[in-house]
Amino acid sequence: MINSFWNRTPHLQQQLTAVQTLILHQVDQLKAPLAPLIRQQILNGGKMLRPAFLLIFSQFGPQPQEDQLIEAAAAMEILHLATLMHDDVIDNSPTRRHSATVQTQVGDRNAIYAGDYLLTVYFELIARVTTNQAQILQQARGLQKILQGELDQLQINANVNATVKMYLREIAGKTAQLIELSSQLGATLAQAEPQIIHQARFIGHNVGMAFQIQDDILDYVGDERTGKPQFEDLTNGVYTLPLIYALQTDPNGHLRQLLQTTPPLTAMQIQQIVHQVILNGGITAAQHLAHKYTHKAQALIEQLPPTHAQKLLQVLIPYLLQRQV
Repeated sequence: MINSFWNRTPHLQQQLTAVQTLILHQVDQLKAPLAPLIRQQILNGGKMLRPAFLLIFSQFGPQPQEDQLIEAAAAMEILHLATLMHDDVIDNSPTRRHSATVQTQVGDRNAIYAGDYLLTVYFELIARVTTNQAQILQQARGLQKILQGELDQLQINANVNATVKMYLREIAGKTAQLIELSSQLGATLAQAEPQIIHQARFIGHNVGMAFQIQDDILDYVGDERTGKPQFEDLTNGVYTLPLIYALQTDPNGHLRQLLQTTPPLTAMQIQQIVHQVILNGGITAAQHLAHKYTHKAQALIEQLPPTHAQKLLQVLIPYLLQRQV
């Protein structure tokens, strides 16, 4: 089932349904018990942001080919799924999208191998849709940046001296790169003008940055409707932008002292940290930066040709980046 978010765009919803069908077919090759578990994750209403951006930006080119675009869009979402499965193992996450994560059902080893399998499916689909070596190299280098972003977390997690610059470099790789890559690939496959391909890349980057910052804010102020367990990052020692900002405005060192408590943090200590993050202005500062990235994306969208796809982006971006539900 496609997220109701896309009900306002019937043609795109139809395309995303085709993408989801192809993904489910690929997942079914794993058989039980893995296939039903991964299917549940897919059908639980993720926004399918990455394939959607690929499909939208393909509308700016003169030669979009439906079958090729569906496979490309499926490839990008499958890559996203693979990274999520690996993330869940690393973070020991019990749930995702209101369902138990794969590793809680079949163990870390099998979840990692299932994620690796999905990576091979991504590569196979990309090999089928790309038309030259440059496009394949672009995907390989994009994946390198995603993995570098994931590894950059080693420098930030449980580090009270982490900086905003370190955080932005991390999320530019682990989140924004995949949206950037999807947007760029959609425009490229449809043979859009080089300037539009360039704009697609940076629109995707800015949307991805804003999206991840909003997601990190939700760890502090979200609720069960978001599908993201509250305080999960904080509990796991994952330091994100609200906390990093709050540490920079911690005049009496109280927040730093709380964070240096021997883990694991108690529920009361977590509540104290969250209170201090809000009090120190960490949430407000993070929201301000998310809005800056949103405005950058909107300014670039204004420069695109005045087409239906441009109008669609103008409507979707502010709604999408509210990230309230």
